[in-house]
Amino acid sequence: MNRLINRISVIAFLASIALVTTSCGNHSNPQTPIVEPEPDPVPDPKPEPIPVVNPGDPRSDLTADELAAFHRGREMFVKRFKPSEGLGPLYNATSCSSCHSKPVPGGASDLYRNFYVASWGFTPFLFNLPGLPSPVVPAFGSTLNAPFSLENGRTLIPEMINTVPVASDQRNGIPVFGTGLFELISDATILANADPDDADNDGISGRVNADGAGVGRFGSKSQSNNIELFTRAPLFNQMGITSDPVQGSAGTISLGHGALMQGSSTPNASTVDNDGVADPEISTQDLSDLIAFSRFLAQPQKKVFNSAAIRGEQTFAQVGCVACHIPSLESSKGPVEAFTDLLIHNMGPGLAGQVSFGTPQPSSIDPVTTEAEWRTAPLWGASNVAPYLHDGRAPTLLDAILLHGGEGAASRTAFQALSATQQEDILEFLGHL
Repeated sequence: MNRLINRISVIAFLASIALVTTSCGNHSNPQTPIVEPEPDPVPDPKPEPIPVVNPGDPRSDLTADELAAFHRGREMFVKRFKPSEGLGPLYNATSCSSCHSKPVPGGASDLYRNFYVASWGFTPFLFNLPGLPSPVVPAFGSTLNAPFSLENGRTLIPEMINTVPVASDQRNGIPVFGTGLFELISDATILANADPDDADNDGISGRVNADGAGVGRFGSKSQSNNIELFTRAPLFNQMGITSDPVQGSAGTISLGHGALMQGSSTPNASTVDNDGVADPEISTQDLSDLIAFSRFLAQPQKKVFNSAAIRGEQTFAQVGCVACHIPSLESSKGPVEAFTDLLIHNMGPGLAGQVSFGTPQPSSIDPVTTEAEWRTAPLWGASNVAPYLHDGRAPTLLDAILLHGGEGAASRTAFQALSATQQEDILEFLGHL
């Protein structure tokens, strides 16, 4: 009997335990907290690496077809033409990269690559000097009716032709990196920064230059409106390679018809010569690809600013350099941070040349010609493209600053008044663009 009672007690005890366990499993006890397991921590997303853009790289926004044209165009840019392919009869170089190779194809030119431009007569000047097809004076071939020889060197440009005065200047090659973006900047944006009469009395009277009706963007005097014009002209003038237009006047930016200042009187005209090779001496496809290379070269990439460059950027603005070297111009693809206004400025008698190009915006304080005026040089990638100024006379950026005159004189004076450390900061800033 006692065993039966004990067995029943044990069973009841076990049943009570089971009841409690079931109750807990059904979460029926509101006083028992439920602790959920901690989720695995989600790591912070890693920032996307900034792609490295090297000089000579294509832009990152190109379509597959544009990229293919860019690479074909690069082959044309470095191609060394032969007389049998149309080189000459008058020429300064055998390839585009002869004058645009520093530090890579598409870049700048060493001083020894300088070329000459000349005009003769009185206003309006004549650019077709006797015996020459354009203002560019060739070093090779028959120049001014005198044969070139290694013994005599480059033909001297006379001071008079038929009792008419001759004007001449030197030019240094201009880097092409990123300049295709200038085609995406509207005329209105460029004109908004022009002040041809210096209405605000700040001493800066920049004005647009034009190749006929099209506002200029390219060249040492902003005398060309688009890359096709600025490609076909040196192709003919520097190498004697003839071509037919690709877009012609239809490629003019924003405004209608522009005039080709070198090599042809109109963008719709073919260039021709009499060297015995059939014209055109470059096919439309090859010319299109060559234009694509220049148009699609990537803009220089800024280096990561150090503390000196950060200070230098502020001081650069404080001394007034940004009045002309505007940090950014808006384009249809966003800001173009080239540090230029694409306008021409009177830089004083020390930098004045003798030859005028283009049709400048009317001004009450500047003449109708552009001998003393130069395009505001873009500063992006400046550390890679010495020498500086239109004729390469400045071996360093410091030299270029100190040679500023005219509209740049006030900023030069302000720079000279800075401490040595502040001047070094500005140069450090420029070296990081």
